[in-house]
This record gives sequence, C-alpha cells and structure tokens, in this order.
Amino acid sequence: MKLGNKLAVFLGISGLSLIGYSSAACSGLVSLAALNKANTDAASASYCTSFEQSSGIKGECVLNTDAVLSINKAIRKYGVTARGEIVATIAWMLYESGNWKYNINHFPGTIGQGTRTMMSWSYVSKYAQQVHADAYNKAVGSATADVSAADNQTKTAVIDLVLNNDDSFAAGFWYLTTQAPTYHNSASNLRDGNMGDFQAYVEQGIHTPWNADRQAIWEQVNAAIVF
Repeated sequence: MKLGNKLAVFLGISGLSLIGYSSAACSGLVSLAALNKANTDAASASYCTSFEQSSGIKGECVLNTDAVLSINKAIRKYGVTARGEIVATIAWMLYESGNWKYNINHFPGTIGQGTRTMMSWSYVSKYAQQVHADAYNKAVGSATADVSAADNQTKTAVIDLVLNNDDSFAAGFWYLTTQAPTYHNSASNLRDGNMGDFQAYVEQGIHTPWNADRQAIWEQVNAAIVF
C-alpha cells in the first residue's frame, strides 16, 4: 500500500480527515465526481433522454448518478479494491456499453449478449446461474440443461435476470474474479496505471481485440479515478 493510502487508513480509523484522503477511497470506492470525469457524457441530466429520442432505444441508458451506486456495490461484493482492476473494469464497461447507453447487444443484435460488459451468451448464462440460481433453473428448465443449444426465448429470459443495474454493472467484476482470476490481486497483472496490462487483459483475459478507442477510454478513466 502506498504511503498516501496508509495515511488514509489511519485517518479513517482515527476519525480524522484530510483533504484528498478518505477511508472510502481505501476501500476502492468510486466517487460520482470521478465517474463524471471518466464519462462526461453521462454526467448530463439530459444525456439519456436525448439518446432515447434519437435512437429509439428505451430503458437501457443510465446516468453516472445511477451507475456509481451499482459500481460501488459490485466493488464491495466481489472484493475488488486494487485501483488498476477498478479502472480496467470501468473502462471495459464504458467501451462496450457506449458510455452507459446500451445494456444488450444491438449491433448486429445478438440475442443473449449483454450487461454493461456485453458478455457473450456463454458467460451471461454462467453469471445468471451463479447470482440467480433458482430463477435461472426455471428459465432453462434444469440446472443441467445444455445452454449452448438454448433458443432465443430462453436466452432472453436468462439475460433479463441480470440486466438490472446492480447485476449488470457487477458483471465485469464477477468476470474478473471468477473467470479471469489470474488478473485479480496479481502483482504482475492490471497494475496501477499500467495501460499495457489493460491491453493484455483485453486480449488475453477478455479475449477480444484491442483498438485505439479502448486505449482512449482507459486513459480517461485512469486519469479520473483517483484514490
């Protein structure tokens, strides 16, 4: 832990305070001000209204005021407190969701793909089974059902279980800690402020192509999220 973070822990425990430090920051929690810097579009109260009017896509866009609550719940739930991991996960979600505009795949419209990370159906089904086991089993027919052969109706029923804000924003943290655990709490992966580590995570941990837009988003998030 850096000296500043040690000081923050001491101040939080002792009840003292100092500008720039807080016990919340040491827990890896993200402030609304920081998220507004990372995603300036969704800081505007008219952002989602304008998007829905222009796109016709309703009920998916959220503002940072909603996103930050669910992100911090996910951080606590999955125990992700390393800054590099939090920056990486937020950057991943921002890219895939178009700055919080989308919750399911629209281009080309792949059924069963979604959450703010746009996880593929195979991961969506695993996630839904873990966080909503009873409802998942009801949707697919049984706990042992072959989900690779699921029809679109079943895929829709399953993904609907995890499209609420809390589960959708938690998907990236679930993925990191359960599907790519070698990148979680690692001394050599997703290190603080290391863009190369994020690129490696995208390509080898998430298994998706790297591009300049992903880098630009990571740079903005990395500059904004300060503990």
